[in-house]
Amino acid sequence: MAFNSDTYHANKYRRIAFEEIAQAKDIKRRAALGQAYDWEIRRIPHLVQNARTSLRLSRIYRSCAELTKARRRL
Repeated sequence: MAFNSDTYHANKYRRIAFEEIAQAKDIKRRAALGQAYDWEIRRIPHLVQNARTSLRLSRIYRSCAELTKARRRL
């Protein structure tokens, strides 16, 4: 099977998104315990926004991979 860069990038951006969500959850958990720094708490919205962007990119690459797959069948 040939290397498909679209699926590679889709998986990469999906992984990045879930890592950023995990970081935001960790900061939120530590903030509830009073152990997070102020500058970390301000990063939560930014991390969530980046995660959403990464998930959108993942979906775009996934749809490109599907289109390429359908095109090859023709």
